[in-house]
Amino acid sequence: MSTEIPLFPLQVVLYPTIATRLQVFEQRYLRLVRECMADQKPFGVVPITEGKEAGATPEIFQWGTLVGIHDFDQTPNGLFTITIRGERRFEVIDTRVEDDGLMFAHVALKDEDPEECITFAEDDLVDMLESLAKHMGIDTDTFLKDLTKTTLAWRLAGVLPVQPELKMSLLAMDDVEARLLEVKKWVIEIRMRQR
Repeated sequence: MSTEIPLFPLQVVLYPTIATRLQVFEQRYLRLVRECMADQKPFGVVPITEGKEAGATPEIFQWGTLVGIHDFDQTPNGLFTITIRGERRFEVIDTRVEDDGLMFAHVALKDEDPEECITFAEDDLVDMLESLAKHMGIDTDTFLKDLTKTTLAWRLAGVLPVQPELKMSLLAMDDVEARLLEVKKWVIEIRMRQR
């Protein structure tokens, strides 16, 4: 299914099921937030491959995550801090930029992943996620809640210290098992470096 959505390019990769907070200060993104909240519509977060979040229109990766706004605060000077949550992946078909610099894209929305239960084969990845959550000071009950093969891959990928290109490549993978295998490779490489 193809649809047009506004885009919010970021220096980080945001995955489906993951929530994060953003401070919004540029006029084009204040407009995006106002319009999406008024119409109760999602927008797209795409990783930046070249350029910056502020200023000139950056180059973006061809895959991104559709997100919804779940909470917001407005400061006295009119800026927003919003909490967004990734919903599903999309592939960018083409883009256009409006006069104020806000980017829009025609995207192909991908189906949501099946909710497959984790098995003993993923125990080492669950242990790694729990260890990282403790190290980062994140409540492990929250971080490990409702784990499926899909959420395990996304949550681990979001916090593992690997190159941005690797994190981006995960967005393009349609198969949950392939994603888990890729994340498992990252874990093995990290453990090898730590020896």
